[in-house]
Amino acid sequence: MQYDKAIIADKLLRWERFLNDFRLPGWNDLPSITLYMEQVIGLINQYLGFFVYDPSEEKLLTPSMVNNYVKQHLLPPPVRKKYGRKHIALLIMICTMKQTIGMAAVASMLPPDDETLIYQEYERFTASYLRISRYVVQQAKASAEPIFDPVSNTGAEVNDLIIGAAVAASFARLLAGKLIALGNPPNQGAEPIPE
Repeated sequence: MQYDKAIIADKLLRWERFLNDFRLPGWNDLPSITLYMEQVIGLINQYLGFFVYDPSEEKLLTPSMVNNYVKQHLLPPPVRKKYGRKHIALLIMICTMKQTIGMAAVASMLPPDDETLIYQEYERFTASYLRISRYVVQQAKASAEPIFDPVSNTGAEVNDLIIGAAVAASFARLLAGKLIALGNPPNQGAEPIPE
């Protein structure tokens, strides 16, 4: 596929500015009042809507997903059909992590239903998110140098960046999966994980 380098360069600069300014809400920035399901869905999509890059893809969060997370004990049940700060924090963590790791792995990373533990884990999560997003911006910027180089015009600069991003994502997913697997004893009869 052929891309217009100028358009891609402009988009990359806009994404860099967005990510440099973007922060997940801190615990105290999350609503202190309880919300109904549709309000929670809207809020999570407001916080994390940028994860959806293809309109034909499944939505980031739907009421049926929330109900399934409650059934799977990833999320505490709502209180009188309302969701509080701990629910929103857990949903932010779930919706972010499910982009790259399976739901069983996500479940293993979530704290138990204890507001203090959820608060502590959420604060660590947002700090890690900020640190890693800065790192990814730096790496993407370095990988995108040929797109900003007016002399380089092979026609493959954007494709090379896409391939590089896909390869980096696969290695990041592999690293996360292998680290999670270290905390889970292997199933008997399962194929061993190469070290």
